[in-house]
Amino acid sequence: MTEHAEPRPAESPLGTGLRQRWSRERALLALFDLGRRKGFGLRAAKLYAFGVFCTYAIAIWIADRAGSGEVGRGFVRAALVALSWVVGALAALGTARALAAPAERDALSALAFQRGFDRRDVLRARTLGAALRIWRLVAIPALLLVLLALARGQSIAWAVVATLGIALYAAALGLFLALLAQFSAELSSRHPRALLSALVLGPLLLSQLYPAIPSVSGAFAALLDRVLEAAARFA
Repeated sequence: MTEHAEPRPAESPLGTGLRQRWSRERALLALFDLGRRKGFGLRAAKLYAFGVFCTYAIAIWIADRAGSGEVGRGFVRAALVALSWVVGALAALGTARALAAPAERDALSALAFQRGFDRRDVLRARTLGAALRIWRLVAIPALLLVLLALARGQSIAWAVVATLGIALYAAALGLFLALLAQFSAELSSRHPRALLSALVLGPLLLSQLYPAIPSVSGAFAALLDRVLEAAARFA
């Protein structure tokens, strides 16, 4: 006898529409993410990130081999500082320059328009794509160092808390730098990198004279300290 397959429940139009919308958004994000990987700023950021990882991997290996777990955790923090403000800055400066290009002269944007996306979709994808690239450049080397520290004797609880905290920290940093790069590109299409540098370095220099003035680096340094202090409680 032939068995009849039970009919599958029909999917609601709302669910179908949301899935299609999500697929289109992912495709657009992937388009800008792939296209921006060829810029000089991003290549320099990748090279520096690799150098940071190799340098601190050796340091953590030696420190934890000598039984100094606290020193090894300090190296993870130092690596994150370097990744945040050198690698992240290089990627953000390259992003600001790319975002300053008018959408009509941007080949990727033109391709997106041909596929039916509007300017708002393109702007969102360009910004989120930049945030994703910065997240990868900061988070992946740092998380690999956490895994190395775990292999060299750090506790599993510390590694889990540090992994979650670093992933969230890198996401916040990437999104903030991407938004700042977008703002700089919109405000000064001719000199977006100079404006971005001024927005980041200006408050930092003023805070050296007047500590009450907040700065971007100071805010994220405080966030990083909170994340790593929370992880250190489980070491």
